[in-house]
Amino acid sequence: MSAKLVMTLCLVTTLVASPLSWAEDHVVNFFASAFLPTSLTIEAGDTVTWNWIDGDHNLNSGIPGGAPGTNDEPGALFSAIINAQNPSFTHTFNDMGQIIGFFDSNNPAQVGSITVLDDTLTFEVGVVDNAYIPPLIEVFEGDRVRWVHEPMEMLHTVTSGVAGGLPGTIEEPGALFNEESSDLNPVFEYTFNDPMELPYFCIPHVTFGMIGTVVIQDRFIRGDSDRDGTLTIGDAISSLSFLFLGTATPNCLDALDTVDDGQVNIADPVALLGYLFTSAPAPAMPFPSEGPDRTTDDLLCLP
Repeated sequence: MSAKLVMTLCLVTTLVASPLSWAEDHVVNFFASAFLPTSLTIEAGDTVTWNWIDGDHNLNSGIPGGAPGTNDEPGALFSAIINAQNPSFTHTFNDMGQIIGFFDSNNPAQVGSITVLDDTLTFEVGVVDNAYIPPLIEVFEGDRVRWVHEPMEMLHTVTSGVAGGLPGTIEEPGALFNEESSDLNPVFEYTFNDPMELPYFCIPHVTFGMIGTVVIQDRFIRGDSDRDGTLTIGDAISSLSFLFLGTATPNCLDALDTVDDGQVNIADPVALLGYLFTSAPAPAMPFPSEGPDRTTDDLLCLP
C-alpha cells in the first residue's frame, strides 16, 4: 500500500461522519383490539416498529392457521410479546416482492399486512414515424421494456442486434427478439435478465435511422467498490485508490457512490468507514442485498 494511500486512509478515518440513510422506519400502533394502520406498503430494507398503546399482545408474522413452511406460517419470520413491559418490536424487511401478514395470537381477529415492493420496473418506448422514442433507455437486470406502436402508423419491427451484425453475438439480427410493431400487434414487451448494451433496429426503416439502444445495468450493493459481495475496509481502499492514485475507472461507478448523491468523491469512503467502524447509518439502497439504483444521476453499473 502506498504511503500516499495510507496517509489518505488515516485522514479519512479521523473525518468519519454519518451519511444519510434512505431506509425508512414505519410504525404500527398496537391498541387493545386493533392495529393502526392495518396495512403498510414499504420498500426492501425498510423497518417496521410495532408500538404498544394498550392491552397484552402476542405479535406473530403470518396468518392464523397459515401453511407450515411458508411465510403464512404463524411466527415464521418473527414473534414477539408486546405489552407495557415490552412496549415495542422492530423488524427489517429485506426480501422484496412479498406480502407478509401479521396478527395478534391473543386476538386472532386482529390482523394486518405488509407489502414489500418489487424492485423491477417497466419502461415504455414509443414506436412512431421511423423512430423509437426515446432511442436510448437505461434499465437494470429484471426490468421490462414495452414498445408501443403509434395507432395508424406504418408497420415497423423491434429487432435486436444491428443490420448485418455478426452471427452468434448479441449484434446478430433477431438473436434475442424480432417482433412486428403494427396496429395488429401494437405492444411488445421483453424482460432483460442479463447486463449488456443491446442495440436494436427496425428492419424496414433502418436506412432511415430507426435504431435504438437498451443499456441493461448490473445490480450491485452500494459501497461494495470491489464487487466481492461484502462491505469491508477493502472497499474504502478501492475507492480511495480510484480517487487519489489513478487506478482504472471501475465498471460500476454507482457502487462507489455510498452516499447516493450522484458523485464519487471523498465523502463516499468516509461514509463507508463510518458505517463499518462507528454507529453511522448503513448505505442507501441497494443495500444490504444487490439491487437497482433508481436515483436519477449519470453513474452507471456495467458488467
